[in-house]
Amino acid sequence: MSTQLLELKLSLKDLLHNLISRISPICDDLEEGADAERLKYWLEDLSVLTETVMVLTEKNLMDIDLDLFNEKAEMLLDKVEEKDYLFVSDLLQFELKPLFTYWDECITND
Repeated sequence: MSTQLLELKLSLKDLLHNLISRISPICDDLEEGADAERLKYWLEDLSVLTETVMVLTEKNLMDIDLDLFNEKAEMLLDKVEEKDYLFVSDLLQFELKPLFTYWDECITND
């Protein structure tokens, strides 16, 4: 594996940790009716995650179910657009957080 791809893989791991750690504070904000500003920045980072996962999947360095992820991401974006923040909170906590945790566990440093 090239050095660049290994670095990309390690960056993905860091990004996953970052996204996972930010889910609970975002959900707390959303459930309290606070501004969705943190969510906005989280979604921007989710976009970076998506691009990274696509590159690693195309290079056969990750074997993940992109259809499942795409389904959850599409549902998330729809609910954000509808401002259904309680649904967004549940989706982040109970769907995306476990998925990202699983991905993190699957990423090796080889």
